[in-house]
Amino acid sequence: MAIIRARVRSGAIEILALGAMVVSASGCSNAGSGTAANTVESPSAPSASGVPESIRSGVIPLPTDLPLSIDYEDAMRLFEYDRARAFDLVEKSVRDKDGVAIHDITYVQASGSRTQAYLVVPPGAGPFGGVMYLHGAYGGSSDFLDEAVDLANHGVVSLLINQPEWKLDPSTHAEAVTEIVFEMRELRRSLDLLASRPEVDPDRLGFVGFSFGAIRGGTFAGIEGKRLKIAILMSTPPSYGLSYMAPFDPIVWAQHVSPAALYVQEGTQDGWFTHAEVESLVAAAQEPKKLAWYEAGHGLNKNAYDDRLGWLETALRDT
Repeated sequence: MAIIRARVRSGAIEILALGAMVVSASGCSNAGSGTAANTVESPSAPSASGVPESIRSGVIPLPTDLPLSIDYEDAMRLFEYDRARAFDLVEKSVRDKDGVAIHDITYVQASGSRTQAYLVVPPGAGPFGGVMYLHGAYGGSSDFLDEAVDLANHGVVSLLINQPEWKLDPSTHAEAVTEIVFEMRELRRSLDLLASRPEVDPDRLGFVGFSFGAIRGGTFAGIEGKRLKIAILMSTPPSYGLSYMAPFDPIVWAQHVSPAALYVQEGTQDGWFTHAEVESLVAAAQEPKKLAWYEAGHGLNKNAYDDRLGWLETALRDT
């Protein structure tokens, strides 16, 4: 089954497919009740149930050839990458906005390719808390630029990255799984870059993901829960609703976000998923956690914006 990343227009209704969710013309997904078995059912997976030795050591090359079942430890090994590679950060430009420095940068990814991002830095010496933003489908690194400037005025550095992609439209089960493994490695790489900056206190890190970025971010927050102070997921379901993606569902990884705080923001008028689905995701997480509902659609509203900035400032400020 192909990963759906198509924008469909039907009259005044726009349907945006969030990654691997299967979407009907009404805008409702089949993400399910949030329960998912920790198994992979892929034609390319080996028939033996044992975990190959290749997953037990070193950095596993891509594309991945996965066993029928993957536990937490095996998944964490899949997400490892070569940290010896230099970031080779290049500053393309820097501009000032309301006293905040906006650095347009590029750096080398875990895969060896170069990617663009924005590093938004408050005035002053720091070190400051730092947060990484991941945009939704069809977005880009500039999507949360205004929010990052506002957040900088509250004393927090932001790294706004582009969604990393191994293959734009994976068309098989194996490709879809390889895609998420690739993306998790690159998200970890980007967080490493943020933590390495002299303006940033590596003990005060956060993450914000929106829509498709929140689906991926749910898994990522579970991987990096011991390093993050807070993870905010905006407008996200609990799962992909696909059996072979079950080990990577946000609901599977929610329990691993703690000790970081997991805050979920959802709109009461968002037709992508039900209230019960959202509540199942939060129920799967350990404390500290929060679910906040807003009288809004998928894009949320000003109240959500204000809450998000307040949560980040509180979680990442210098104590």
